[in-house]
Amino acid sequence: MRGTTSLLAIVAALSVVHAQQPGPLETLLRAFWDADNPAAAERVADRLAATSPSFDVVLAALRAGKTYSKQKTGRVELPTTVSGTMLDNGADVPGDYDPAQPIALRVSLHGGVGRPAPEQGANDDRPRPLSNRIPGGREIVLHPRAWADTAWWQFGQVDNILRLVDRLKRTYNVDESHIYVTGISDGGTGVYYLAMRAATLWSSCLPLNGQPLVIANPDTGADGELYPSNLANCPLHAVNGGRDRLYPAASVKPLIDMFTAGGIPVLWQVYPDADHNTSWWPDEKARYMAFVAEHARVAHPATVSWTTDRTDRDNRFRWLVIDRLGARPSDTALTDINTFNVQGRRVQLFSRRRASGRVDITRNGNVYEASTRGVTRFTLLLSPDVVDFERPVQVRVNGKPVYSGPVRRDVRTLLRWGARDNDRTMLYAAELTVDVP
Repeated sequence: MRGTTSLLAIVAALSVVHAQQPGPLETLLRAFWDADNPAAAERVADRLAATSPSFDVVLAALRAGKTYSKQKTGRVELPTTVSGTMLDNGADVPGDYDPAQPIALRVSLHGGVGRPAPEQGANDDRPRPLSNRIPGGREIVLHPRAWADTAWWQFGQVDNILRLVDRLKRTYNVDESHIYVTGISDGGTGVYYLAMRAATLWSSCLPLNGQPLVIANPDTGADGELYPSNLANCPLHAVNGGRDRLYPAASVKPLIDMFTAGGIPVLWQVYPDADHNTSWWPDEKARYMAFVAEHARVAHPATVSWTTDRTDRDNRFRWLVIDRLGARPSDTALTDINTFNVQGRRVQLFSRRRASGRVDITRNGNVYEASTRGVTRFTLLLSPDVVDFERPVQVRVNGKPVYSGPVRRDVRTLLRWGARDNDRTMLYAAELTVDVP
């Protein structure tokens, strides 16, 4: 293909990266992979890009990723501080973990987050147990900690979870296509929140004994606005008990019906005799694990939809980034999935206090077709895995052509997003900024 380095040249260049006598490229790549957070990796990325390396060599190196070493197994402590509260997060790593083999990662959110964090006493330095109530297959299980002032539906906690996942990915050979989130009770409700605010990571979302009405209640203090249409981006498998004293299945059914009617795929399993517990796990385990196994994350889905109320955070889903909000004469009416039936009445699930913007977009080869509402600018992240950079890219927004022409691959863009995402399967060669007509 024109403009690309031959396969033999790439192999030869990569052999330098792994040579015993490191050169500048190898040294910087090692520093890139050894960075302990995205910001540090991005600083190295800038230095690496300044050396003008071959795009194809860097792409091949990022796809191959770092060489992982042996690490601690069993219980791994991952303490953090959020909003001044010390959190004793932890992870369980299988004893037979092999750094040469990618391994799935489960993010497991516990219940009972309404309790205040305990006082940090001089003799209270032992980690509190975070039990795995639903033991599954061979996977790393991350147990974030939450309290009343660091609940799952607060921005500080979302950042905490994302940082913890990134930290594990930089230490263990995590399979990026199988990072999923689950939780029980408040943890299950937290799964709904994460799917609506920060969905890029997840291969699947499994809320157990959860209830979206909890975060619809203003007294709960959920940060930001919530849009059920965003749930379409994460395959959902929900479980509820028929005799659950807190969130009986009958109270969740109208919401599941609303999701289904709105085109959000959800597998909902009800155990009629189950209370607010996990007594159903022996019957559920095979179904649960099959759902997880069958839903590998699609790094570059052909169709995405995302709604946000802000552009400084939670404004991205994979290859779509919403940059600026505001009305446009060309705005399209996009269905808001937010109303359900209760005893013959139509009830709104989430009240909205801020204006929002939404982009629905489909990619067919190099052709992008977008419908927007309340968005004046967005960015497309173009991956060499799905875009042919030898051919022009075409973009239409609300029925109008806005771009048709070549897009050049850029090693700086490749490295910058590689640093931010720390993901071997989700790499971007170029950015294309689109102004809505």
